[in-house]
Amino acid sequence: MGQIASNPPTIKFSRTGTAILTAGFIVGIAITLGLANTGSISFVIALPVAILMVGAICVFFANPVLNLMAAILGFVLMASNETGFQAIEIAYAAYLLVLLMTWLLRHAFFDPEKILTEKADWALAIFLGLLPVTLILTGVFQGEFRIAASELLSLSMLLIYFPVKHTVAYHKLGPKIILVTMIVMCSTVALSNTFNYASDLSNAISLSHIAGSRVVVNDGLLMIGALMSLILLVYARGPTSVLLSISALALTFAGLIMTQSRGSWLAFLLGTLSLILLVRTPARIKLLTIGGSITLVILGVGYALIGPFLNVVLEGIIERFGSITMAFSQDLSLVNRFRETSAVFEKIIVNPLIGYGPGVSYLFYDIVHQVTHTDSFVHNGYVGLWYKYGLWGLGLVLYFWYSSIKSGLYAFRSDVSDRWARLAGLAGAVPLVALTVSTLTQNPFFLKNYLFVIALAAGLATGAGQRISQKLNTSTPPITNHG
Repeated sequence: MGQIASNPPTIKFSRTGTAILTAGFIVGIAITLGLANTGSISFVIALPVAILMVGAICVFFANPVLNLMAAILGFVLMASNETGFQAIEIAYAAYLLVLLMTWLLRHAFFDPEKILTEKADWALAIFLGLLPVTLILTGVFQGEFRIAASELLSLSMLLIYFPVKHTVAYHKLGPKIILVTMIVMCSTVALSNTFNYASDLSNAISLSHIAGSRVVVNDGLLMIGALMSLILLVYARGPTSVLLSISALALTFAGLIMTQSRGSWLAFLLGTLSLILLVRTPARIKLLTIGGSITLVILGVGYALIGPFLNVVLEGIIERFGSITMAFSQDLSLVNRFRETSAVFEKIIVNPLIGYGPGVSYLFYDIVHQVTHTDSFVHNGYVGLWYKYGLWGLGLVLYFWYSSIKSGLYAFRSDVSDRWARLAGLAGAVPLVALTVSTLTQNPFFLKNYLFVIALAAGLATGAGQRISQKLNTSTPPITNHG
């Protein structure tokens, strides 16, 4: 345990990389000083900023785990409510791409035996490796390459799975670091959603507007964050851990309610029921107690913030929740999605094996707008994946999903005294179980927010399973502090 000397190639590479970054840091300062000597005030102001930025980049890239934490927390920038691509989102995407490429190259050359170790790893690697080839299908079936590129870029978010899994499996504090970082990220997103919800309420011009106010983005992030926070709270030790877990759960659960996304509500309910079945009786009692307590906390804070309007908001939420049973026959939007699924399935039957490729559209009659609609996005995630990538793509992704859940539950049910690994396994598996329901009407395979958090949850679950297996098999390399 903790034997850093057990991995000399990685250490050698780390020292080489640090030397290169240091040299780059010095060159960067020299260039900036040269520009500052031109007398331009903008360059003079840019000098300290450039030094800080280059220094931060050196620190992050010299420390893989710190770098990964920054990437996870930085995803908040991609979870904004603004339409289109913002400059800061493009900068983050470039940073994430550099992180992933440097991590993959580093481990491919110096640590290849630790990249593809589990069945889930192979399934995901084969699927992602074959994605560029599917552009041939895009050309054959006259799809739009611009849309195809956007879809493949979104799917590339799944690459974050590999460094997350590796960190959970091999780093001494990996499970705790990744789980807590994910909950902090989801809580920050919940705060952002709350500000947008409050802004919507302040601009309301009628009671019906207040009752129907919602924040329609980030429901998947908030659902998964709420489930992870709930798990952390159930097994929290000490007053500080309990207080922080309660705060995170209250934030993410309230944020999930504000989205008024019935699919995510049902997913959270399924995740909670799964959790009740998986944990032991004392934890089940604690779950029920926590549920009541958190509800009271949210109601109390809500009354303090919006006072008399709380009843109106609650009526809107209750009406939305009560409409779930009737939505399948009376909600035009949901019925429209079923019609859309039926139209896509007719094309799947013609070509079920290889699919049509990314960016390929289909036709169906939209009963909401009463027009024949052309679209490439399919709301049913399973059907959409099958349509684009055939039976092979659907099979690989579902196998990756199933294997991740299996690994997470294996870690949780093990008798090994690695508390955080067991919690990480449960916190990764339960959200993946919950998503199996919402994927019927919400497509997580073409939305960057969903794909990112799915990759994190799967990495958490699979990494925990691998970590437990290592502890039971003394022939494997020891767990170190390397990322």
